[in-house]
Amino acid sequence: MAARGRLAQHQYSLFFNYNRKGEEPVFFDWSKKQGVMAYQKNNVWRVLTDPIAFPEDKKRLLLEVIDWIFKNSQAKKIILEDITELLKKEIFSAAKQNTWRAIKPSYSLVWPIIDLANWTGQGGDWKRIRNAYHNFFRNNQVEFKEVKEVKTADLKKLILKWKAQRRDNDRVHLAPYLKFAANNFQDFDMVRFMVAHGKPISIAAGWAIPNSGGMYYSCIGIYDYGYKNIGEAAYWDEMLELKRLGYKKIDLGGSEGGLLAFKMKFHPTLSYKTVTFSILKK
Repeated sequence: MAARGRLAQHQYSLFFNYNRKGEEPVFFDWSKKQGVMAYQKNNVWRVLTDPIAFPEDKKRLLLEVIDWIFKNSQAKKIILEDITELLKKEIFSAAKQNTWRAIKPSYSLVWPIIDLANWTGQGGDWKRIRNAYHNFFRNNQVEFKEVKEVKTADLKKLILKWKAQRRDNDRVHLAPYLKFAANNFQDFDMVRFMVAHGKPISIAAGWAIPNSGGMYYSCIGIYDYGYKNIGEAAYWDEMLELKRLGYKKIDLGGSEGGLLAFKMKFHPTLSYKTVTFSILKK
């Protein structure tokens, strides 16, 4: 995937751990190390994000996968998840001359990006978050632990607690997070656990986005919200560590609603949008 991947979700472990209950991962392998990540559950298929391909090949590959699925299975519906806006427009255009139709997107996500290369954390814009970061560590005795130093059972408890603390309208699929923990976060480029009183209270983890010129995907941010300012502290710590490691930008991940508002507090310099929609066989 690293050879032709270009997006945050173009990552091996994500693909094989992102399936939901009853889904089987299916990778459509094309020449030149290109392909499409998909999942199948009975007669419903789900394609995850844009194809792993050169930009000029993405539309062709996705259309070929759609045609293959409709011709070689009993599927009447394909969900296209987290598709970039440009590719979405191309698919809607192609639907006009096809044996299937595209329906109105069910939701969209905004993916903020931080320019880490030019970030210093100084100045008035960052004062409130700096203070939250320092207050958090002043008020709590926190240690940073490696993956091998934290029990999987404790990570599972934190993940379940985090889900229970989140708002009902947040889109959270627990299975991938539990799988990542059970697999010791295999293939992640950075994993940081904050531990207090012998138990994990924060998980920050992600990986370098291939062919992105030094961009990191902050895939996981899981917290025990019983600790005041833990979200701000964990994000700030992650930014400091990624800056030290030489990353140029951070993709904060797709969000909507309150979670997006939280991420905007970190002054992203740009963003992009993905949409999720379905296509139905006529």
